[in-house]
Amino acid sequence: MSVLAAYIEEALASLWRNRLRSALSLLGTIIGIASTIAVLGLSQAGSRGLEASLGSADSVGWIVFVDRSSDNPLAATLYYRDVARFVARSNGAIASAYAGYFGRPFPVNVGGKTHYPQLHGTDKGDGSMVILEGRKLNHNDVLASANVAMISKEARKTLFPHEDPVGRSISVDNTRLRIVGVFDATGSLLSSAVGDAIYVPYTTMHRIAPGPLDGIIFYASPGATSAQVTAAASAALKSIHGPHAKYTIQDQAKSLGIFSHVLGGIGIGITLIGGIALCVAGIGIMNIMLVSVNERTREIGIRKSIGASSGDISLQFLIEATILSAIGGAIGTVVGVAIVLALQGSIVHFVGSAPVPWALVLSIAAFFTIGIGIGFGAYPAIRAGKLDPVVALRS
Repeated sequence: MSVLAAYIEEALASLWRNRLRSALSLLGTIIGIASTIAVLGLSQAGSRGLEASLGSADSVGWIVFVDRSSDNPLAATLYYRDVARFVARSNGAIASAYAGYFGRPFPVNVGGKTHYPQLHGTDKGDGSMVILEGRKLNHNDVLASANVAMISKEARKTLFPHEDPVGRSISVDNTRLRIVGVFDATGSLLSSAVGDAIYVPYTTMHRIAPGPLDGIIFYASPGATSAQVTAAASAALKSIHGPHAKYTIQDQAKSLGIFSHVLGGIGIGITLIGGIALCVAGIGIMNIMLVSVNERTREIGIRKSIGASSGDISLQFLIEATILSAIGGAIGTVVGVAIVLALQGSIVHFVGSAPVPWALVLSIAAFFTIGIGIGFGAYPAIRAGKLDPVVALRS
């Protein structure tokens, strides 16, 4: 057996002899590592999920919201006819746009029963939607102002709990709509389709609700910068409704990107706070090791008297501290990973794919674990190695 293996075996035996004390000293490390993995893993998963969603060209665009604070309410109102003029007056900076209807409760009659799901107008559906049955809305549906609709999986359970809804008809405010698809809005960024939701072509929505719009959703032309698009959109709106018209123009990609960075930063910040908690756990390990050195003073004296060097003694205690920290880190890692896996589904529900950077998370956990053992075990180990064998034997 090698010298290192003998030291490890001896360290494990020492920890086992004082297992209650060892277990209590492990708690701080377990809690610190588990919380670090959980917070860092979940925050990074959410941040990366948002970044992945931003990569989908048809998922994210720009939105013009009505500014309700305007003193002139007429100047802050958008109509269906404004959409085409908005694109035409953008000097080529805006490629396309459509009327925004961001969810309005409408009476829907199915089988003699009336429900009130949220009705949305769209061009072809959010690109991050997942079609479960049937198909998506398409460009031809928009051009033809077709009486077709997609329903969310939640609406399917409400409206058609025991039958296939595709091909069936529903009545929305006296307008008959044929269902062409069922979708899952999990991870949809522009969609507010949480719960019962029905999506129809925005041209069809205009016939159902011909009043003012909730906003205008538009997409920038290739090569147009954010500043150019903002200026063009503002100029187009003012040319339509006058210089005093007030609107909020929001770049969804930019907003979500900022949120992604903030989320990642919060995770790192909380992880650093967890690092402070781990330092407290390390102090606990150091105290336990100092107690162990005091209890084993005579043993140290005997070993030195038969030829053990100060380095041998120090190495033994350092290995013992590192093993103690490693055991706590291993248990904390299992707990932290379990927490991440249990809560990852909640993040997926909002941002879609939420990959956890396990290599990063686990490497940070391993760094903290080994660092605590070596960093806080060094002083007790050095103190044990410096004991005078004569003094130690007299104690």
